[in-house]
Amino acid sequence: MTSLSILIDFGSTFTKVTALDLSAARVVGIAQAPTTVQTDVQEGLLRALALLEEQHALFHRIPSDLEILYGKVVFVSSSAAGGLRMAVVGLVPGLTVEAANLAALGAGAKVVGSFSFKLSEKRIAEMEALRPDMILLTGGTDGGDSQTLLHNANMLAHSALNVPVIAAGNKAVADQVCQILAQVGKEVKCVENVMPRPNTISVEAAREEIRRLFMDKIIQAKGLEKIQALVPMVLPTPMAVLRGAVVSSQGTGQFEGWGDLMVLDVGGATTDVHSVCWEKCADRGIIPKGLPEPLAKRTVEGDLGIRYNACNILSRVGPDKLYGDFSKVFPELAVPLEDFTGYIKEVSSETSRVPQKNWHYAVDAILARVAIELAIERHVGRLERIYSKEGEIWLQYGKDLRETPTVICTGGIFIHNPFVDRILSQNDSGDGRYRVLRPKNPRIFIDQSYLLYAIGLLAENYPDVAAKLFKEQIAGVEVAKCGDGERIETVT
Repeated sequence: MTSLSILIDFGSTFTKVTALDLSAARVVGIAQAPTTVQTDVQEGLLRALALLEEQHALFHRIPSDLEILYGKVVFVSSSAAGGLRMAVVGLVPGLTVEAANLAALGAGAKVVGSFSFKLSEKRIAEMEALRPDMILLTGGTDGGDSQTLLHNANMLAHSALNVPVIAAGNKAVADQVCQILAQVGKEVKCVENVMPRPNTISVEAAREEIRRLFMDKIIQAKGLEKIQALVPMVLPTPMAVLRGAVVSSQGTGQFEGWGDLMVLDVGGATTDVHSVCWEKCADRGIIPKGLPEPLAKRTVEGDLGIRYNACNILSRVGPDKLYGDFSKVFPELAVPLEDFTGYIKEVSSETSRVPQKNWHYAVDAILARVAIELAIERHVGRLERIYSKEGEIWLQYGKDLRETPTVICTGGIFIHNPFVDRILSQNDSGDGRYRVLRPKNPRIFIDQSYLLYAIGLLAENYPDVAAKLFKEQIAGVEVAKCGDGERIETVT
């Protein structure tokens, strides 16, 4: 097949391969195998290609090396390296943790350690043992304390830690901090102070730098450099999915787009939310705050994957609360708390493990449900009610997605889990003071063949093919809730 294209995604848990006839814009085969990120990602890729050959005889021999891809149109995305592990160093414990968590939100990082005051040799050793992928160095308001920040910069400079440092502290000594770290060969980037004034947190500059580091990191995996020689570029998977969302929303000259939409991508290491939506004018009586939101927005939650970060979800929500939610959503399943938490701990260490029992699927569904709830709340805007001399006022932060008509769900959990209806049923969002501006009553579509990444990979060079794939493979698979506790059915 001269027009054969191979679209590859190295996920944190599985490597997916889609074979496409470009001339007909038709999928001719899909296969996947566990990602072999600990050894060489080529191993998992070759297993997936071998399955593709066994099922569809596309290569006329079992692939044993990458030569099988020569002469084919190949596009690749990757999130194999997972989320960023971030350690944060600051001045005051409470404020440091708050600023670090806010900076990590939506940027693909999770905070694995927090250090305050002047670092000692013991604390440096503790940080080294955490094996962070990056360090957020903060401390002091602008023009305030500078000695702690300079001390900590020197301690990091002389440590064994060889990871990027984002310096986001007192701007009065920012140049000195960068010089201290750079002159010993550390990678350092100075950005705006995360706390420029007392009790004022400003994290967007730090968050943007974390996003850049995340995108750089997730396409770095053992063996990937050999695959990079075959393709013009390896896209980070979140970027590929966002491109897929954009072409699905806006369409092409040949195919009409779907307009405003949201994409939920639940994976083993991260839960990503993408939205393509024009900014709406604030309702009367609502005052918009902050910078205008982009048309296409992506947030990557590095602490909400349902395999690598299953234990993180458990600890964030709390075992009793998460187990209570499980019992409420699955009243027919009598699973002891010890078994419930034990399974979560097992899948977080054995990340390629698939459910073996019905209640395993149910636990995975609860993990996905919580990950989606938290990820959506972080992605969308919110209304906050305050009181002034003029009376009650609502402030709007972020984008209002309440009227977004379409939600597309992608990821293995939506394809293989029998409890999709319970994953997607919504909890009440917000309380008397806050309102979460999430889609209210959208139509929900399932990416049954995990093709949205492939649509995104094709979007730049083959936009009409990408739009045709969306129209035929995703737009025809709507889910309809059949009632409480019943399975979801697809409507095509």
